[in-house]
Amino acid sequence: MVKKIHGRRKRYIPIGTSRNRKPRMKTFTTEVVAKAYAEKLELKSYSIEKTKYGLGKKYKIVAK
Repeated sequence: MVKKIHGRRKRYIPIGTSRNRKPRMKTFTTEVVAKAYAEKLELKSYSIEKTKYGLGKKYKIVAK
């Protein structure tokens, strides 16, 4: 849920525009879960890679 903007900030961000945020990638705890999600989306060619931030314990799906 998006936080409500108050006061001065509300004047600088016009109503109706969204914040300038990049959407985060979907990550998974195991390769098995990532593979199941990719098959559910019916992706034809994809690869499962470890994330390159933090401790790198999570996996992400990269479409080829």
